[in-house]
Amino acid sequence: MTFARVVAALTIAALWTIPAGVAIGFNPKLARIVQPLAQIAASVPATALFPVLLLGLISLGGGLGLGSILLMLLGTQWYILFNVIAGAMAIPSDLKEVAGVFHFGLVARWKTVILPGIFPYLVTGMVTASGGAWNASIIAEYFHLKGQVLSTFGLGAEISSATDAGNFRLLLLSTVVMAALVVCINRLVWRPLYRVAENRFRLEG
Repeated sequence: MTFARVVAALTIAALWTIPAGVAIGFNPKLARIVQPLAQIAASVPATALFPVLLLGLISLGGGLGLGSILLMLLGTQWYILFNVIAGAMAIPSDLKEVAGVFHFGLVARWKTVILPGIFPYLVTGMVTASGGAWNASIIAEYFHLKGQVLSTFGLGAEISSATDAGNFRLLLLSTVVMAALVVCINRLVWRPLYRVAENRFRLEG
């Protein structure tokens, strides 16, 4: 369940940060305005907003299952956004001009210019965001609120509940399992994507 929440948080983050990051990176005037605002928003700890967010979800009939995804999203989306902005800014201006001269359509522009340009930066942002989401699950899935403990099924909740109960064997086991999952994902997912970024998605000849 924790893995599913991490994937959901990364997917939601990518859906808005990729187009937003490209738009900001392609427009210097917009970047000068938006980037400082995004940096201020990113500096606010997600845990500071989580109690208010969680109270709102509870009042609407939601629970910690959805709330944990939102907390992961709050804490990790900025890694993807800033990396995509950097990737969009790094695309050479002559390539953008060629795409305009030859009247590339939206799909062709994304396929031949934008995605190859931002892909290495996007992978870096996703790797960082993934690690942050796994760390955030420890708080997101087991939360103290108004003298109550709210929890949902997941590996992060196991770690937090074991800490509360002083069950160090379960704490050690849960921590080792989480570390093993992160290492496996890095080797099976992120490392191959880095190789793709190096060998295929390159703007230089």
